[in-house]
Amino acid sequence: MTDHKEIEQRIWTTLNKLRGDISFSGFRSIKLLELIGTTQGQEKFEQILNSKELIRAITNTDGFTPPLYIYDFINELSKIVNPKTHLDPWLTPSSPCNFFDFGTTTSYCINQTAFETIKTIFENPKTEIHLGDSWQFLDSTKNKFDFITCFPPFGMRKEPTEINGFKTSNDFGATLLIKASMLLNENGRAVFLMSPSFLFDDRNKELLTKLGLFADAVFSIPNGAFLPQTNIASNFVVLSKQPKEKTFIAEISNDEKTNKTIIDNYKNRRAGKAIQLGSFIDFMELKSFQGLLSQNEMQELVKRIGYPPIRLTDVAVSINLLKASDADEVEHLSNSVYLPKIGNSVAVTMPSEMKMKNPKNYFQIQLDETKANSTFVANYFNSVIGRKLRESLEVGVTIPSISKSQLQTCVLHLPELKTQIELIKIDSKIDQFTLRLEELKRNLWKQTKSYNSIEKELKSINQEEKLEQWIDNLPFPISSILWRYYATKENSKKVEHLFHFFEALSEFFSMIMLSALVQDQEFYKQERHNWIDTDEKFKEWYFRATFGSWNILTSRLSKSVRRFYTDADKKEFCKNLFGNPTEAFMKMLTEKGIINTLLTVAELRNKWKGHGGITSEEENKQRVTALEQQLNELRKFIADGFEETKIVSAKQGELDEGVWTFTAKELIGAKSPFRETEIKSLVGLDKKKLYLTHTNQYKPVELLPFIKFVELSDAVYFYTSIESKNVRWVSYHFDKDPELNQPADNELFKAFEFLKHNDNKNSNGQ
Repeated sequence: MTDHKEIEQRIWTTLNKLRGDISFSGFRSIKLLELIGTTQGQEKFEQILNSKELIRAITNTDGFTPPLYIYDFINELSKIVNPKTHLDPWLTPSSPCNFFDFGTTTSYCINQTAFETIKTIFENPKTEIHLGDSWQFLDSTKNKFDFITCFPPFGMRKEPTEINGFKTSNDFGATLLIKASMLLNENGRAVFLMSPSFLFDDRNKELLTKLGLFADAVFSIPNGAFLPQTNIASNFVVLSKQPKEKTFIAEISNDEKTNKTIIDNYKNRRAGKAIQLGSFIDFMELKSFQGLLSQNEMQELVKRIGYPPIRLTDVAVSINLLKASDADEVEHLSNSVYLPKIGNSVAVTMPSEMKMKNPKNYFQIQLDETKANSTFVANYFNSVIGRKLRESLEVGVTIPSISKSQLQTCVLHLPELKTQIELIKIDSKIDQFTLRLEELKRNLWKQTKSYNSIEKELKSINQEEKLEQWIDNLPFPISSILWRYYATKENSKKVEHLFHFFEALSEFFSMIMLSALVQDQEFYKQERHNWIDTDEKFKEWYFRATFGSWNILTSRLSKSVRRFYTDADKKEFCKNLFGNPTEAFMKMLTEKGIINTLLTVAELRNKWKGHGGITSEEENKQRVTALEQQLNELRKFIADGFEETKIVSAKQGELDEGVWTFTAKELIGAKSPFRETEIKSLVGLDKKKLYLTHTNQYKPVELLPFIKFVELSDAVYFYTSIESKNVRWVSYHFDKDPELNQPADNELFKAFEFLKHNDNKNSNGQ
C-alpha cells in the first residue's frame, strides 16, 4: 500500500471505530502509523490496525517522527558509507534503522513498551536490540562502526561526564553524540538529529576538536517537519574522524531531485549553485542555517547600497548590555544607539524612546563621533538590511537573541560621516513634510472655510502621479482593475471599478495565504479549523463565492498567519511557507487595517445595493469619495508590501546542478505586454500555473488556481462560481471577453479540497 490518501483514510476509519472503546485512551499522532503504512507493506499495516495494543503503542510513542523524505535522505547518506556495521544508541519506533538496512545493527532501547513494539513490528535478523541504557556499552565496548544514526531526546539534561579526560556539557544529546562517535571507524559517519542549541554551544564544538572528531556536515531540516509533535527547528549533524577544514551545510528539501543534488554536492565536497544546495563554513562560526541564509540575503542587499563594509567595533567607543531596571536609571552617553537584543523593536537614540519596558533587553552602543552618527546607525539597524543583519546575529531556540560576542563581530555598510549627515537632513525634511500634511488635514476640519488656501498649498504635490506609480507596482491581477478606475472620468464607472478592485483583492489575498499554508499539508490539516467554517450551511460556499465569504476567509487567514508569524517558535516556519518574503510583505498580509477596510467596503456595497434605483451624478460623486477614502487607507497598509514580490508565469527553463533558471513573464503593473525576467528556483515550474516569487529567493510558491492567466491575450480572470458543470471566470479589465464559462478541471477541484473542513478529528483524539 503506497497511496498516502488511502493509508490515511484507513487509519482514520480504524481510529474512529476505537473512539467509543473505553479501554482505548486516545492518541497523540498518526505520523508513525502513516510511515509504517507507506514503508512496511499491506500485510504488516493490516496486522497493526487489527491490534488495539499496537495502535496505542505506535500513536502514543515518544520522540519525533519526520516525514518520509527525511528518512530517504538518511538512507541516501548511508550509501556514501555503504555500512557493514551500524549503531543506534537511542532506539525508538521512529529510528531510521527500523526502515532501512544499514548492515549488522547494534541498538539500545531504554523504554520497555517501545522495545516490545519494535520487536513485534520491525523483525530484522541483522538487528540486535538491547533493552536498557547504552551508556555502559559506549564506555566499555571495543567494537567500531561504519555508520551511527540516532534521534536522541531534545532538552534532556545529564550531569557532565568526562570523555578521555575532557569534561562534557550537561546536554544529554550532545554528550551521546560525542560518546557514540568515538566508536566510528576511520571512514565512518555518525548522523544525529540535534536541536539548534547544539550549534550555539561552543563548548561542544571545542570538545569535538579535542577528541579528534570533525563536523563533516550539517543538514538543516525545514521548520515544521516534525509537526504536530513539535515545530522546533532541527539539524542532522554528521561527524567523522576525517579532518575537514570547513563544514558542509545545506537545507534538506521535500523535493527528491533537490535532495539528490545536495547529496551529490556533499559527496563531492562541492558548493551548490544556491546556498540551500550546499556551502562551506567554519564550524565554530556556524550558529544556524537561517543565520547563514540571512547573511547571504544581506550581502545581496549590500550590493545595492554600495557603501564600504566596516566592523561595528571600529566605529564604536563601547558596547554594553544595559543593567538598569528602568529607562530613567539609564546613564545616557552622547552619540549612542540603543539596540534591542531580542525581538523586532526599533533601535533608538535615547533611553526614553525604548519601546520595551525593561532596559536590560537593550545594548548601549556609543559611537565614535568622528566616524558614525547615532541617528544614522539607528535608522540603519531599523532598515531592511539592518533587520537582516540583526536576524543573522540571533542565536537561541525558544527566544532568539543577540549576544554581545555576536554583536562585536557584525559588519555595517556605512557612508562617510558627511554623507550620513546629508541623509539625516533629507529624512528630517520628509518628517517635516509629513507633519505639515497632518497640520493641513487638522486645519481643514477646524477651519473649513479656508479650504481654498489649503488646496493651493497641496497643488505642489501631484498626488495623482504618485497614485499612478503605486498602481504600477502592484501585481497585475489587482493593478489592472485599479487602473480602470484611475483611467475613467465617469463617476458611476469609478464606483464599479473600485468595488471590483476591493472584491478581487480579498480573493487575491485569500489565494496567496492559502497557497502558502498548503505548502506543508500536515501543518494545514492541523490548523485548517482556524479558518475553514465548520457550519454545515456554509459547507460549499465556494461553489458560489461572494465578497462577504472571501472577506471572512481572508480575515481568518490573516489572523492565523499573524499568530504564526508573531510566535517565536513558528516565525521561521511561517516565512518559509511563504517563500521567505520581506518583513513588509508579511506585515501587509497580517495587517488588521486591511481587513477592516474590506469589511467597511462590503458594508457600503450592501448599503448602496439595498438602496436600489438609478443614482444621480451627485450621489455617484459621494460614493467615489467614500470609496477613495478606503483606497487611501488601504494604500497606507499595503505600502511597499509588494516591492520585492512578483507574480510570474514561467516559460522555458533549464536545470543546472540542482538550480532551475526560468524565463518568465512578470505580471506586475497595470499594462501589458509584460516584462520578461529571469528567476531561479530549486524546483521545476509549470508554465500553466502562476507563482509568487521574492527577490533573491529560490522558493517560488505555486498559487492555487483561483486566478487564471490567459497568455494569448494577457488577460487575468478571477474564479467566481460553479454554474451547472461549468466554472464562471470574470475579468475586470479585459473588455473583449469579460467572462469565461469553461468545464471545471481537476486542479480547481483539488484547490476546493483545501476549503473543506476536515471531517477527521485532530491528532490528540479530541
